Amino acid sequence: MSRTFKKRFLIILISVIIAVFAILMIINETNLFKHDQTHTFDEAVQAQTGEGMLNTKEDNGRFVNASKEDVRRAMIIKKHNHNINYMDISEKVPMDKKEVNQILKGKGIFENKGSTFLKAQDQYGVNVLYLISHALIETGNGRSDLAKGIPYKGKHYYNFYGIGAFDENALKHGHSYAKQQKWTSPEKAIMGGASFVRKEYFDKEQLSLYQMRWNPKNPGQHQYASDIDWDTKIASVMDHYYQKYGIKKDHIRKNYYKQ
Repeated sequence: MSRTFKKRFLIILISVIIAVFAILMIINETNLFKHDQTHTFDEAVQAQTGEGMLNTKEDNGRFVNASKEDVRRAMIIKKHNHNINYMDISEKVPMDKKEVNQILKGKGIFENKGSTFLKAQDQYGVNVLYLISHALIETGNGRSDLAKGIPYKGKHYYNFYGIGAFDENALKHGHSYAKQQKWTSPEKAIMGGASFVRKEYFDKEQLSLYQMRWNPKNPGQHQYASDIDWDTKIASVMDHYYQKYGIKKDHIRKNYYKQ
């Protein structure tokens, strides 16, 4: 057997092994997705709009109850949008401190906090552009009362992710949660918010904005917000930065429901 033939045979063999491995990975991933497809879309809408469920929408600067049709429209998987709603945001984005601080320039309490956002991404495995975009929306670009810090007994408490800020009295409840967690600096609030998202959502397999908002595996349960456009608002801000910095969107999933 000639050396050339052996070399070609080895290359072919390696190529076949890689191809088989890739096929097995695709099959395994498909089976995993099927495992968590617990409801049809219509069943999910029904569960999401059942008795006692709170779904709101923004109307002229205030939140009002959303109709069942509003909810259905918001839950529909869009085929031709920026896709970030359905992207795995539990993975890191390759950005440096200078780029992140450029994003945060003029953003109130967040200005020059790039190193903290990147530290939160590295420590907890939470997409830094998600962390920034979510914080900007929840805090009015870093200028809301919660963003500035609520004074209490000589200390200021910060909450940048609306955690515990229930809609009927968001400021009061959000402040209480920040006190409970001892978020007495912007840095603690950023790190604490990233830790919360990791433990309460990513570790429970809610890896995309869509899953965090609608929880298709268990509709109507364990959802981040009542605003039916919550995921789309954050995704829109993220998409702006993804385009600006030419970042590739990876691991997009849209098959959440049984057919």
